[in-house]
Amino acid sequence: MQEEDIQERRLLDARQKTSAILIANPTAGSYTQNKAQIEETITHLREHGWDVELKLTEGQGDAGRLTREAVEQRLDVVVAVGGDGTINEVIQELAGSETALGVLPGGTVNVWARETGIPLDNTQAREVLMHGQTRRIDLGKVNDRYFLLMATIGFDAEVTHAVEHKPIKRFGVLGYILMGTWLGLGYPNFQVFLQQKGRAKRVRALQIVFGNTQLYAGAIKFTWQAKCDDGLLDVCVVRSQNAFGRILVFADFLFGRKKRQQWVRYEASREIKVHTTVPVAIQVDGDPAGYTAQRGFPPTTFSVAAGALKVIVPDEIPEPLFTT
Repeated sequence: MQEEDIQERRLLDARQKTSAILIANPTAGSYTQNKAQIEETITHLREHGWDVELKLTEGQGDAGRLTREAVEQRLDVVVAVGGDGTINEVIQELAGSETALGVLPGGTVNVWARETGIPLDNTQAREVLMHGQTRRIDLGKVNDRYFLLMATIGFDAEVTHAVEHKPIKRFGVLGYILMGTWLGLGYPNFQVFLQQKGRAKRVRALQIVFGNTQLYAGAIKFTWQAKCDDGLLDVCVVRSQNAFGRILVFADFLFGRKKRQQWVRYEASREIKVHTTVPVAIQVDGDPAGYTAQRGFPPTTFSVAAGALKVIVPDEIPEPLFTT
């Protein structure tokens, strides 16, 4: 083969390679417990035509910085190694770009992986990276912060705030259950003003879920009609309840009973502006995200960024999650 043909073949091969980085926190359990598998995955991807590097974070904000650099370099894929919190940090920089999100699950609950059918096993998840499909989906926003799954205000957000930076967080899901049980019966209902399409309404609520997807905490569906590519957020307002009512609400949602609808106000919207009479906790994709605005201040705005994110998901995905 002539030298010109060799050079042309090399250029062709380079163009066909998938360029990617894997981002991992070296101190997180998702990395330390699966280090050998992650290294094996990188080798496997390279053997199958990927130009891929592992990037380890060194401090807060590094995942975002590494993702931003990948977007600037026009890489094909950024793979988040970890849970939904890691994914949330990565999507802040992927939003609006042509670089796709890939996932090797390793978090506490892994809601996005469970929602889309990405295997929790590293070896199987890498097959999705190589052979899955790329789809474009929406992202939700709380003011200027994106979310992939959901944002909530009220009871569950207060639990998230209470667990953060506390020793109980090391117990994972059990820690949230314990804190939720402790706060659950005594958490006060709150008054909220919801404004959309120029109309305002006042309700008393226990919590409000703004869902881009359906699954909540890996087991419950508050926004059970949500589709992640329809250009809308589904909004589930859990009305104010007494202690007994809260137990019934939780049971109906946990078991997916149809009568759960009696406890909520449910709708879909492109944008909702929120005021509360007192500051109410917000959580975004499982992480605390400040408090709602009170009357007299600019509102907290929940909105949708249609088609803002490219994702790699399995070829066979749950039909109700997508419009097509």
